[in-house]
Amino acid sequence: MKKIILLIITFLSITSVAYAKIGITYNIDKDLLIIRNGNYTMTSSPLDWKSVNDYWDSKIRSMFIVEYWDKELGNSRFLFSYDARRTVNYNGDSIDVSYRFPSINLSFTAKVCNKGKYFEVTIPHNTFKEDLSFPIISITFLPYLNAGRVGEKGYLVIPDGCGTIVQFTKFFGVTTLEKQVYGDLTPTEYDINQIPITLPILGCIRNNFGFVGIITEGDAFSGLVMDMAPGNGYYSIGVKFYFRKVFEDIYRKKRITPRRDDKDRTVRFYLLQDKSANYVGVGKVYREFLLKERGAKTLKEKANIYDYLDPNIIDVEIFMGVKKGFQLFDPVIRLTSFRQISWILDRLKDLGIRANLILTGWERSGFEGENPTTFPPFDSSRGLRSVVEKAKNLGHFVSLSVNFFEIYQNSRDFYRRLTLKSPVKLPVEQNSYRRGYIICPQVALTKFQRFYTEANKNGIASIELRRLGRGLIECFDDEHPVDRFDCAEVYSKMTSSAGMIDGGCGYGISSVDTFISAPSSSSEFFGGESIPLWQIALHGIVRYSFEPINLRKDFDYEFLKTLEYGALPTAMLTYESPILIRDTFYKSLFSSKFLDWQYDLKREYELFNRKLGYLQYHFIIDHRELSRYVYQTTYSDGTKIIVNYSNKEFNGIKPLGYRIIKGDKQ
Repeated sequence: MKKIILLIITFLSITSVAYAKIGITYNIDKDLLIIRNGNYTMTSSPLDWKSVNDYWDSKIRSMFIVEYWDKELGNSRFLFSYDARRTVNYNGDSIDVSYRFPSINLSFTAKVCNKGKYFEVTIPHNTFKEDLSFPIISITFLPYLNAGRVGEKGYLVIPDGCGTIVQFTKFFGVTTLEKQVYGDLTPTEYDINQIPITLPILGCIRNNFGFVGIITEGDAFSGLVMDMAPGNGYYSIGVKFYFRKVFEDIYRKKRITPRRDDKDRTVRFYLLQDKSANYVGVGKVYREFLLKERGAKTLKEKANIYDYLDPNIIDVEIFMGVKKGFQLFDPVIRLTSFRQISWILDRLKDLGIRANLILTGWERSGFEGENPTTFPPFDSSRGLRSVVEKAKNLGHFVSLSVNFFEIYQNSRDFYRRLTLKSPVKLPVEQNSYRRGYIICPQVALTKFQRFYTEANKNGIASIELRRLGRGLIECFDDEHPVDRFDCAEVYSKMTSSAGMIDGGCGYGISSVDTFISAPSSSSEFFGGESIPLWQIALHGIVRYSFEPINLRKDFDYEFLKTLEYGALPTAMLTYESPILIRDTFYKSLFSSKFLDWQYDLKREYELFNRKLGYLQYHFIIDHRELSRYVYQTTYSDGTKIIVNYSNKEFNGIKPLGYRIIKGDKQ
């Protein structure tokens, strides 16, 4: 320990810059960044690293890892900033480190700026110079910042789905894992059913000191890279910024995409210590960032503008119809007509439920019949207007669920030029309910804007955009090229009008009111334990719901998860029995008849929307495990909700039971 302290003092004496709050020092000889905050210190690479071989020495000690394309090898290779030629300049509160890699004629400048409460690391685009004979694929930022050894107290925080933590005490038997932010989607194959990295954040907590990394520029084309102990003895996490992507062409030969963006790459690092050094602190920091830096509004502010966001309103999807086949004159099998929706509105009034009815499968060809979605409804425009008017008179709302992600060959306006193209200019097919093609985002925006104008005329409260919250895509069509940055901008524009989105990805978060099918678990890609990181960051800013109550696979468990994570309930209901569509492609709707679920709907409405609805306006300020499988969620008004997933009683709470302790700050 004395040797480590002496080593730190020595480094500080070599190149020292004085700062007001956070202290930052860069050692040019070691390519080492040292960050001090009070009695705590973290470094860009472990000080107790013992040499193994040249490769690991260079990798562990580097602030940046460069991946480039070797044309002769037909594969990618790595270079490390520890081996680069470096020069450093001090400009007030910033340290500019210039890196040169003569072997591939690459150079760039990394700016480390001290902002007092946090520090930023940026590679400005105008300093990035590459030789196109050696095209750059990616650069990883600070991959070993605050790295922890196996057995130390601490963990990595990753926004995988709802969130996950990977403890330093666990051994997984793998070395490096990488996953792209906002969907790990290759340029030739898209699977939107995979749980993505949902937020552009990361964290590493070690011995009551850690950081929150927020990707503030370049997040649409970035990823998270985690090292786990077996290869080098450390757990660590860093941000990987992509400039190109490797893919396989139709001959299964590896190739790379052309570089198209001119964006800066920036990661902002906030420091956490003592009581705030945990995953709750990570979520809190990102929430404050959204409110103060990104202009996000609280849910209470939004509800003052849009009445359907009131916590006393429950979202209920009404499934109307689907085709058995997809020939032009095949009839739509009706599960719910507009006349029957009118009856449901009366029944909801009798039950004392106020609802936002989200009509699904209302399109002229039914659910997933002829995307992209267009008017009129299969059950007549007059019927829709009548239902909207009646809902308004009874204090309800009507919204529409639409699909502007996929396009099908039987659609009346299907053209090859509308589809998303891979780097080899072939249309990209999507494997979902039906094997459709993907619409280029630019084309989808144009068609949606036309649709939105028509929806407004019909008095629609909001629009649910199916699929659009599950990942970013890119189009390589020469007529309408779209990279992931363009896609994020397009989807944000669509969401700002629609309000509701299916999925949990946080691009354009300021324009989202409601997340349908928000993440309630992690993908388990990184291993570890699921945590409500997504919910800690976004509760009080947006409404969100999980699986519909009538489609829950484990009713008791998913009920408790909804309670623990602060979600609102939802349902997907029909007037007729779903047995009528058992021979269609849509197999998910196994129990949905309104009369079978009306009292379950009322019970959950009374608990979540009436009794606990006020919590939707409050932030989650704490979450912890009280005992094995017993968790407590605390809100900013002091309310505590304890859920017991275990098969044993805990302090009077029965197995699969819960307790609500009201706060005193309402």
